[in-house]
Amino acid sequence: MSLEQEIPIKQKCLQWIKVGDKPFQFTDSALVTQPKDLEQNDVLIQVYSAGVNPIDGKMAAENIAQVKLPAVVGYDVSGTIVGIGSSVKDFKIGDDVLGCLTFKRGGGFQQYCVTDESVLIKKSPGVSHEQAASLGVAYLSALDGLQHVRNQIQGKSVFVPGGSGAGHFIVQICKILGASPLIASASKEEGIKLLKETYHCDHVINHAKEDVVAKIQEITVGQGAHIVFDSTYISSSFEKSIRSTANGGSWIVLGKFVQEGSVEEQMCQQQNVKLIHADLGKYSAKSEFEAKRSEFFRQGLKEACEWILQGKLKPYINQQPTIEELETAIEKLRKGQSGFGKVVAKIH
Repeated sequence: MSLEQEIPIKQKCLQWIKVGDKPFQFTDSALVTQPKDLEQNDVLIQVYSAGVNPIDGKMAAENIAQVKLPAVVGYDVSGTIVGIGSSVKDFKIGDDVLGCLTFKRGGGFQQYCVTDESVLIKKSPGVSHEQAASLGVAYLSALDGLQHVRNQIQGKSVFVPGGSGAGHFIVQICKILGASPLIASASKEEGIKLLKETYHCDHVINHAKEDVVAKIQEITVGQGAHIVFDSTYISSSFEKSIRSTANGGSWIVLGKFVQEGSVEEQMCQQQNVKLIHADLGKYSAKSEFEAKRSEFFRQGLKEACEWILQGKLKPYINQQPTIEELETAIEKLRKGQSGFGKVVAKIH
C-alpha cells in the first residue's frame, strides 16, 4: 500500500467558522485534502507541531486577510510531506519540513495542511519539530525589523522590552550579532532568569519594579540605546521605549501600530529617532513584498535552524497544548497570560 493511500479521509482540526467572538470550533471530522487534488505547486503536510501566535486570534477576530470561511488559522508548522503537486521540485514525499504559511492561506491548526512549497524548507534531524514550529511568525517578524539595522548592531547598545515570542528571538539575534550592551526587560522571575542565564543579556530590567527609562540612561551613560525593538503591542511600553532610544538611533515597533500623525511618531521626530515598522503581514498583502517572500522566509528560517544546530539560538517553549486545547491557548495568548517565550501545539 502506498503512503498516499494511507492518508485518512478525516482529521482533527480547529476550524475558523466566523469572524468576531467565539470564532473557532473543534472537530475530529474535517476533510483531508487528498494528494490527487493538490494544485501543481502545493504539498500536503502531516503536521506534528504548530506555533501559536497573537496573529491567530487577531485574524479570527478581524479577518484582516479577507479569507473565505470556513478556514483554518495557524501559520508556523513542522511535519512530514505526504503528498506533492505535479510541479513541486524542491521536496519529495517523506521529507521533514518547516515553514511559515501565508496569512491569506494559513492552515496549520489541522493534522494535514496544504501549502505552496515556496514557504517551506527541509528540516534538519538535529532540529526538533517543536523547535521548528516555534520559528515562523515570531522569528521572521524579529528578522523583518532587524534587517534594517543588522549592519549597525555589532558593538552598539540594544534594548528589547518584554519577553514575547518575537521578543525572545530579537534578544538572541542581537546577542549573536554582537550587541553590546544588550539590555532586556521582563517582570516575572521566569523571564528574568532566562534572559540572564540562558540568553546572557548584559542587563535585565524588572519593568514592574524599576524605572525603565532611568535605568537605560544609567546603563548607557545618558545616551540612550542605539537600537530599541518594541514587540510588546502595549502603548505604555511604546512611550517608555521611545524615550529610552538615543538621539539619532532607531526605534523598531512590531505590528500595525504607530500610524502617521500618532503621538509615538511625533515623539520619534522630536527625539531625532528613526521609526521602523516590522510587519510580516506585508509579505502576504503587498505585491512588491510577495515577490520577495519566498527568499526572505527561506533564508531566514535556514539561518535560524543553523543557529539552533550551533547552539546559538535556543527557542523557549513554555507550553505545548494539544490540538483539542488550542482554542484555550489562543485565548490565553490574546489576554497576555501565556508567559515568556513561545507556545507550540502538538498536532499529531
